[in-house]
Amino acid sequence: MRSFRNLLIRVPVCLLCLQLVSCASIGSPSGGPKDEAPPVLLKTLPENNSRNYTKKKLEIYFDELISVENASERVIVSPPQKTAPQVNAVMKKIVVELQDSLKANETYTIDFTNSIVDLNEKNPYGDYAFAFSTGSDIDTLRVSGIVLRASNLNPERNILVGAHLDLNDSAFIKEPFLRISKTDAQGRFCIKNLKPGPYKIYALDDKNRDYRFDQPGEALAFPDSTVSLWTEICQRYDTTWIDSLTIDTIRLVDYICYKPDDILLKLYEEDFGRQYLVKSERASKEYFSLIFGYKADSLPRIKLLSPGPGDIGAQTDSTDWFFCEKNPTNDSLVYWIKDSSIYRCDTLHIQLDYLKTDSNNILSAVRDTLRLFTRKPAIASGRNLSDRERSRRDKRDQDSVIQSPPIDHLKLETNIKPTLDIYSTLYFTWESPVKNIQGDPYRLYRKKDTLWVEVKDFTIEAHPEKFRTYLLDALWDFEAQYKVEIDSGCVEGWYGKTNAKFSQSFSIRAEKEYSRLTVSISGFTGPAFAELLDKSDKVVRKTRLEEGVADFLFIKPGDYYLRAVDDVNNNYLWDTGNYALKRQPEEVFYNNKLFSLKANWEINESWNIRALALKEQKPKDLKPAEPKNR
Repeated sequence: MRSFRNLLIRVPVCLLCLQLVSCASIGSPSGGPKDEAPPVLLKTLPENNSRNYTKKKLEIYFDELISVENASERVIVSPPQKTAPQVNAVMKKIVVELQDSLKANETYTIDFTNSIVDLNEKNPYGDYAFAFSTGSDIDTLRVSGIVLRASNLNPERNILVGAHLDLNDSAFIKEPFLRISKTDAQGRFCIKNLKPGPYKIYALDDKNRDYRFDQPGEALAFPDSTVSLWTEICQRYDTTWIDSLTIDTIRLVDYICYKPDDILLKLYEEDFGRQYLVKSERASKEYFSLIFGYKADSLPRIKLLSPGPGDIGAQTDSTDWFFCEKNPTNDSLVYWIKDSSIYRCDTLHIQLDYLKTDSNNILSAVRDTLRLFTRKPAIASGRNLSDRERSRRDKRDQDSVIQSPPIDHLKLETNIKPTLDIYSTLYFTWESPVKNIQGDPYRLYRKKDTLWVEVKDFTIEAHPEKFRTYLLDALWDFEAQYKVEIDSGCVEGWYGKTNAKFSQSFSIRAEKEYSRLTVSISGFTGPAFAELLDKSDKVVRKTRLEEGVADFLFIKPGDYYLRAVDDVNNNYLWDTGNYALKRQPEEVFYNNKLFSLKANWEINESWNIRALALKEQKPKDLKPAEPKNR
């Protein structure tokens, strides 16, 4: 009874304690609405647009804690500074300290772009620039525009854009910009606080931060003409709100427009690369390869000094001991050795004469001596093998003596697949250079009913660029079945191997599986070509314009975009620009329409390449995604 009575007393006491603890605990606040308001500018020291200010330090005050994101990249000072300024966010203010000496009677601009944000929510203050003058006058004119990649019209971000009052072409190379800006994520720029012109405006991907074009690898854009600056009064609608849903008044207000505001600069890299020997190797005894860092107009000269100590003596400058297999740009070379007394040697001693880019970016003749050797695979001695493993190896060796070794045929690679397109050309690439072909080993058959009937109307030719490749071309029929055969032993490689019998069948797609797009393109005055693009901006097909028409035959169904190139030199390639020659890159135009091609359809379109401004042409889906943290 006593224990039960004690329990009845303790339970209410425990419940009372729990209630007291619950009442005493303080819950965390629910948070409330997210702060989306930008910081508010309170004051600056000195005042913005101050005159006769000669100190290097300025302060900008806000109503809350702020930070400056990526100040070294986003904060731009004009005139450009040799030593980067110190930009620091201290609590609710920004402190800027210029490091270079100030020039007399000069307007200075500290353009923060969109780098100022509040500390907690990262709400941007917006595009902000601060200016002051060391003299009695302050310059106020502006010029703005956009920088696009010349080859694909993509907007270019973080590109330096500068102005020169010196209109000589050499100023871009010898002198730093007078005033600068940088492009934002949309490629837009605005150079502020300029005095009256005329100016030349340039874009530059300034690698070494010297504000001039002095490195061939720097991307650039240059103008065709000078620009003069002016202002005019423009109007815009200003809306006054009673609350977030109710408009009070809408009225036209005047504001100052700074012109020109539509400068277009097309950025490109010049056709330059450092030419040097990247790698030399001898992966097999029959050949060695040389890889260079950039394309070349000529081939290197090779002299065989000696295959190696104890082997045959030094050779002459003769080149009849090798075949050179080159690519179109002469930067990837394979040398097939013809002489068996040479390729059987483990080590080759080669003298190589070629052109190399020196420290002044000039091609200079150099001579290298190379030792090329093959690595033989290691043979297990059996010293560390277990008795069981050694027994297995001995049995395997005995079996290999009893069984006939497989014949090592000349290997063949081909692009034949079970189903091919109507425009396909067949490729046959042999393992090594071909020494001899007996008769006509290639046979082509077409299936009629159940029989294979030989086709005589086809061509087989050596590839014009690929040394070991042969091309088979024929007029295919839709939905027909074909078979290619190569007789065994008819193709002999340079090193004694012959081919095995080859036979492979394939079919041609039906005509109804294709679509056709025909576009009449106006706006060109000379040769041009058009390119069909997929959704990743990659070329699917290209064709020359014939009498202003681009005709894309036998296109697989899908979604495509269209691009056209003003092929000034008629080489069927897009060509970059050259500043020394004052040659702009070839113009590129985009049709902003999506072409949805369906099977067994034909679409006819008309396109004036100049109907839209270049900055408006590229479809949004083809533009690169903007960075999230801008």
